[in-house]
Amino acid sequence: MARDGGSRLTSICFLASYIWLSCSLQRHSLIDQPRLSSFLLLFISGAVAFIASLFSKWLPGADGRFDSEAVLKGMQSSLPHRPRRFYVPCIILLIVFRLEIAHQVLTSFQCASEGVESFLPVLLAVYEFFSHRAPTAASDDLDDMWGNPLDDFKNWLISSPIHVLASTIVFSYGVFMTGDFTPRSTYFCTTHGKTGTFIPFLQWVGLLTDAVIIIMSWRVLSWARTTKGRLRTLGGILFMASIGVLLLCLETRISQHREIINHHPFRGIGSLYFFDVFSTGLLVSTFIISMALWACDSSVLEPTAVATFTSGILASLQNITSIGTHQQPSRSQPLIVLSIISVGFVVFMYANSMRWVVVFKRVILLCLLLSILFSSTIYAIFKDGQLDRHPVDELVYRRRVEADRWLRHATVSTTLKLAVEEYKDRHQGRNPPPNFDKWFEYAQQRKSVIIDKFDQIEKDVRPFWGMKPQQIQEGLEKLYELSDIAIIKITDGKASHNLPAQSPQLPVLDFAVSMISTFVAHLPPMSIAINLNDRPRILVPWDDVHRLTMAGSRGRFPLLPHRTHKRGEEYNLGKRSPIDAANAASASNTQTYVAQTKFRQLEALACPPGSAARGGVHWDVRDFCLSCVKPHSQGQFLGDWEMYLDPCHQPDVFNLHDFHTTPHLYDLQQDLLPIFSKSKTDSFNDILFPLIGPNLMGADDVVFEKKKDVVFWQGDASDSRIITTSSLFGGHRHRLVHMANNASANDAISMLLGDIVDGKDKFRYEKTLLEEANGPLPFQFSFIDDESCADAKHCQLLRTEFGLKEPAKSFDNRYVMVLDSADGPSPNLLPILRSNSVPVLSTIFREWYTERLMPWVHFVPADLRYHGLHSTLAYFIGLKNRGPINGRSRLTQGRLEDARWIAEEGRKWADKAIRREDMEVYMFRLLLEWGRVINEDRDNMGFVL
Repeated sequence: MARDGGSRLTSICFLASYIWLSCSLQRHSLIDQPRLSSFLLLFISGAVAFIASLFSKWLPGADGRFDSEAVLKGMQSSLPHRPRRFYVPCIILLIVFRLEIAHQVLTSFQCASEGVESFLPVLLAVYEFFSHRAPTAASDDLDDMWGNPLDDFKNWLISSPIHVLASTIVFSYGVFMTGDFTPRSTYFCTTHGKTGTFIPFLQWVGLLTDAVIIIMSWRVLSWARTTKGRLRTLGGILFMASIGVLLLCLETRISQHREIINHHPFRGIGSLYFFDVFSTGLLVSTFIISMALWACDSSVLEPTAVATFTSGILASLQNITSIGTHQQPSRSQPLIVLSIISVGFVVFMYANSMRWVVVFKRVILLCLLLSILFSSTIYAIFKDGQLDRHPVDELVYRRRVEADRWLRHATVSTTLKLAVEEYKDRHQGRNPPPNFDKWFEYAQQRKSVIIDKFDQIEKDVRPFWGMKPQQIQEGLEKLYELSDIAIIKITDGKASHNLPAQSPQLPVLDFAVSMISTFVAHLPPMSIAINLNDRPRILVPWDDVHRLTMAGSRGRFPLLPHRTHKRGEEYNLGKRSPIDAANAASASNTQTYVAQTKFRQLEALACPPGSAARGGVHWDVRDFCLSCVKPHSQGQFLGDWEMYLDPCHQPDVFNLHDFHTTPHLYDLQQDLLPIFSKSKTDSFNDILFPLIGPNLMGADDVVFEKKKDVVFWQGDASDSRIITTSSLFGGHRHRLVHMANNASANDAISMLLGDIVDGKDKFRYEKTLLEEANGPLPFQFSFIDDESCADAKHCQLLRTEFGLKEPAKSFDNRYVMVLDSADGPSPNLLPILRSNSVPVLSTIFREWYTERLMPWVHFVPADLRYHGLHSTLAYFIGLKNRGPINGRSRLTQGRLEDARWIAEEGRKWADKAIRREDMEVYMFRLLLEWGRVINEDRDNMGFVL
């Protein structure tokens, strides 16, 4: 390898930048602008190369590469063949061509093959094999005509690069095999068309292009006499390639239709993007320059071989540490792959005469690999992946205990005095709002089981304490100009709304006003803006929300309030100065249409700095994101429901739900405005408000035992009016239907399967073909064939991809999947809760009652990725007498009693805590809090006994 300390430093820089790039590019804002990013990275790399050439005397090889001594000794020159004149323009064109291939592969990355890049050293080794010139030395000795043929073969074998090629094939194949252990995402590749074969073909074309670019660049740079010359040549190539990419980028932008979007800049995105461009550009330039200098000092093969070997070792160690879990069920396979990579690279080191590998001597690296193999074998032997208890059994028991604890915490107060004290304890000493006694009496009359725990109200209202009441009123007046906003007015002890009689949302607003009317006499005058769309509307950057929250916290908790209101004392709203609503609207951060790419970027800005979502776009839709699910999961199962609803630690969710993968067609606000909405994700800042139609309060009377033992879901095809490429293959409903009906022969999942050992149930994860896992489980997932959209393009697309079926009754089945629509939560959750079926809930949205529902007690939670769906439902349904899996019949009995218990608990809890009366109590409490927030004298207001 390195022949001196300078070359060793070059190899260290190369490997460090390679590892850093491999890790950082998993999530990056540059991926959303691939051509522009490519231009900027090439331009920066070219500039860095030119700047580095000015300091070339401190870099390896500054005196040039001379072969006079080799010639004097009679040896052949170590230089490659002299490059042709057309090499440089060819390299430039090939770089542009290669970046376009990468762009095309990324657009359908779910169809890409895993590990193709590991064969790049093989192509370079093939080149070295056919271009090899065996060194010969001048000698006065005559050839021995009667030499031993065995000795001749041995001499040929030593001097021939065949052993280099063979060893390269071995460890490259080992690295390729590590890709087989990477779990795949449920983001699918269509079985219709040729995308599934065209993308792997492009990958191989791109790999061949990589090899040609590296070889031609190596030959050009090797003939430069000094390091300064090499860097300037490299900088010129990168500059010209950047110009080629820029021209292609401009041509593409001109030929495409302009995006339909308001051109007001999005706050924060530009600075984040250009920071990523600059930092990544420095990293890419370090990678390219160090690779070029290392290759010129050693061989064209050595840097890529070391990088491939490093990737394989790191991936193998990760697989070994995961043995026994759902991501790595097998013990032996990771050890075999690690052995293949290690043996292959050790042979390669000796065959290629590498005395150093980066910072390790050859012997030290050999000992290190042996110790890794030995310790990994010991770890795999003693790593027992067998479970004595099913995780779902444990989760059901634990959540049952937590639900009891939560209810006790929510119902502490039995008297008004206790309620006031409890309120002050939970709100940092703040007194309850005026008329709190009326609310407490109202809640007691309505037999509300929730008296003290209204965390969602506190979370929604808290940022508005950081705004002056005048600013809140100005924000409300801005909302008058927006579409799909209704106004509920409370004046003179009466509630009314402004919706016309022909509005389809009229029953919902009438129902809300009828509930408010039961306590309106105790509310101050106010107007509240109601979002009529399912989609939330307020998406404020985290920095702004945090600033407002901190400002409100400092100002609203005086240790000794100046004045408090006795019970029955009226609000004093104060006078407000008029504003020009039109001017305010023009100055707002309102987006009338936001494409899905920009929408995901805005959602990322709503996450705190340092979070995974804030770090960049998760573009790898092909592979399962383990780091995204680990914080909220217990093995393969969803363990922490509250954390699961937070998207900031799981950026892959932005590719796996129609809410994120379709454009936002309504007014989206980046300012904190007082909008009350039915639902929202944790990124949004709407105020949750009970908005429900009176027809969704019913229930069915079919007992659990008489229902079909089926897991059921049907979706309306007409709901998918807007279908983008990412929503078709990554949308939450489409993925579920594809997984159950269109699984390919190569699709595999990890499934927790049980066996009877010594008369007891034991469980272990096993890798199973998806088709085989679907067989024993009674899945019925489909889209409805609706006559109203028979000729619509989106219905035709769904019919081609998934097929459509006749509608069926969901309540006839024991297990009902509850999935979101593209804009909001399912309207069927409450009816299913009130049925005798088990709701299997997969959602990203919060509603006013979300904090009241307990996973594994009132419903079965299903992660949006569906990676644990088979294992979860197999626990309840059982696999006994349902056919073999992995060639063995399973004897695991279903836990029908747990399923029945969850169905009963969900129904009883919905009838106890999510009634109309509970909505009224929630509204009353919310509007009391809101009435104080918008009052000019709010810091001195409060209820005291």
